[in-house]
Amino acid sequence: MTDIYTYLKDYREEEPEWITRYLHGEEITFKDIMSSRIGYYPGYYTKLECDGSLIKVGCKSHSVHSFLYVDYQVTRNKLEEQIAEKNSFYGYHLVGRIEWKELNIMPSGRHQILKPIHNIQETPYCFSIILERDEDKDDTWGAEHFAVTFLFGLGIDEYYWLFRKVYLKAPWLFILNERYNKGTFFERYMQQSHRYPQFALFTTEKQVLKGYEKVKQVSNMLGVFERSFDLYKFVNQ
Repeated sequence: MTDIYTYLKDYREEEPEWITRYLHGEEITFKDIMSSRIGYYPGYYTKLECDGSLIKVGCKSHSVHSFLYVDYQVTRNKLEEQIAEKNSFYGYHLVGRIEWKELNIMPSGRHQILKPIHNIQETPYCFSIILERDEDKDDTWGAEHFAVTFLFGLGIDEYYWLFRKVYLKAPWLFILNERYNKGTFFERYMQQSHRYPQFALFTTEKQVLKGYEKVKQVSNMLGVFERSFDLYKFVNQ
């Protein structure tokens, strides 16, 4: 048996060039953010905290450098407070931030993605942060740089528009929040578009979507909130 991080190192991704361009002072687009592998986490806000399990897996294995977190249950102020906390991304520090407007994300204008949600008193937002590894950490700790994009919205709806309709790709690594199970629109959108994440982290058998099989040679991972994840790979084309 091996752990998730060691197994995914065989799928290592070099740091995307758009991160390098950004660090050199060049402008980047939302399309750049979506161009490399994406780790997608819908409904990431649990028990009043942000779940960093997806980032830990992708970063430590160097397999993903761009993470997209979508939720409607967290206010911008609360999210900013947690980002500002010391060691909120342990071993990393913030080196950049990008605010995205509607036309940055949906240049065609075919669908409004930054929109209010009924009965939720929050102004829609989308922003990315770029993080750099601390000097006292090395390559064994994790990627040198990575980006996290926080988008206010419904995880299922945004999957449909971002991955099926606009950017025409699938996330590379995927986690379902514990409130989502198989048989949801996620499964339907994946089946209709044939855009399946290559790897997924599921907490229970109830979450395992059709077409995925557990990677048997990999031990499970204990994430935050004492939740245990197993690694699954898409095998049914």
